[in-house]
Amino acid sequence: MVDESRLLLIVEDDASFAATLRRSFERRGYSVVSAASPEQMADVLKAHRPGYAVVDLKLGTSSGLTCVETLHEFDPEMNIVVLTGFASIATAGEGIKLGARHSLPKPASPPH
Repeated sequence: MVDESRLLLIVEDDASFAATLRRSFERRGYSVVSAASPEQMADVLKAHRPGYAVVDLKLGTSSGLTCVETLHEFDPEMNIVVLTGFASIATAGEGIKLGARHSLPKPASPPH
């Protein structure tokens, strides 16, 4: 059973990095669900209502910005962080405009 009160969605196509993020957040008391693509994210959202999301900017051939937009429409109060290995001011700004609260360069880890 997933604790919906501290539910975090990780949208990341790098399975190893997603597993590392999952462990870090679970140690901090979050329940974690994950998706590797916008399509998988849509399926997760049919079953869960996360209050938090960490979204990779580049998901294979898809853009994480699409996920940010969808998540913000799903819940305008959701705390969304965009992670990118290709940090740029323009991209970070676009993520914020679409509903993300923060943009961080990869690799990133949750605060202690």
